[in-house]
Amino acid sequence: MSASVIVRLCLGLALAMAAAKADEARWTSRDYVDLYFRHYNGRVPLPHLRDEAQKVLFNHLVDPGNISRIEAAPTSSEEKLRQLRIILAVLGAYRAAYNVAVIVGEPLEQELTLVQIHSLEVADAVAKLVRLSPAGEDSSNAWATLVEGVVESVGDTKLYSPDQRALMAEAITLHYPAIAAVLGEDDRRHLDEALKRMQRALSAEP
Repeated sequence: MSASVIVRLCLGLALAMAAAKADEARWTSRDYVDLYFRHYNGRVPLPHLRDEAQKVLFNHLVDPGNISRIEAAPTSSEEKLRQLRIILAVLGAYRAAYNVAVIVGEPLEQELTLVQIHSLEVADAVAKLVRLSPAGEDSSNAWATLVEGVVESVGDTKLYSPDQRALMAEAITLHYPAIAAVLGEDDRRHLDEALKRMQRALSAEP
């Protein structure tokens, strides 16, 4: 066996091991629930970006790879929906917790921004699966509330930086089409108008 072939095999093995390690680090719905109840019971603070240990925890919380892993898993659509709905519910609780923390003066605006973006990612994934499910979905009002809340955040120039607002606006543009497809007509019309106002406001800014 030539040296170049051995090098390629070693490189391939290293990449495969790295991918496996990354996959093992992905969170399940249980991990989301466990972390939230550890916080709720006062055992851990809200994960934040101000020190390395907390940053690692927070990055797990908002890792899109968690969702990709569930989507790619060899399980039924119903099981995927079950896990994603749990994650979306936990993220709703986290959005509320970070929002309260920011209101009382904690410097968690970036964390709140990223949690809202991740919530849109998960809602997008759920909506796409729901469209394939004959059982339908009965929580579209909650999704409309989520999108409207992020739109309002984009408009909050006092709380969020221009970069944070731009990130949220980009996430809305990316994920709203899938979410809109499962909304009721009234919710969709209302949000379509809200998005137009958001885009006009952003384009008018210096």
